[in-house]
Amino acid sequence: MACSVTVAGRALPCKDALGGIRRVWMTEYVDGLWGAVTGGEIDAATAVTTLKSYEMFKNSGSFTQTVNASIENGTIFYTQVVSCVFGKLEKEDIEGFEDLIKGRLFIVVEDVNGNYFMMGHLGGVDVSGGSIETGTAVGDMNGLKYEFTAEEHIAAPFVDKAATEAATEVTTWTLTTA
Repeated sequence: MACSVTVAGRALPCKDALGGIRRVWMTEYVDGLWGAVTGGEIDAATAVTTLKSYEMFKNSGSFTQTVNASIENGTIFYTQVVSCVFGKLEKEDIEGFEDLIKGRLFIVVEDVNGNYFMMGHLGGVDVSGGSIETGTAVGDMNGLKYEFTAEEHIAAPFVDKAATEAATEVTTWTLTTA
């Protein structure tokens, strides 16, 4: 089958975007939970679900999507990685994260510009590393660091948070931390 390519071009955008993420939203992976991606966006869930908010301090988390291409095999996929730093060790966090990282997840990343991205919308997200740190010096980080990774055939689609809540009435965006 021949592959058609559309080259649309892109104008220089305004210089009003910032780097960084505000928080991540997590829920347990359920096969087929999210609707189809249309125009680079997901706007519906297919079943009742609650996404829990995990907030981070400013300048402590990042979201990176890497394009992986093999000319020899004719394949392209995207590695989606979110690095999270959760400050201040608390006993409830240790137990909660030990349970959380055992399974596969869906993660919605909220950036500082108010965009929401769905990681692992088809295959889910797994923990790929992390540490629990107390620091050495007084000003060092005390908390948890986790890295979550997904591999998908397309870049993480945007999530229309308002449309997801209004159109489906089955998705709850819980604003409290775990």
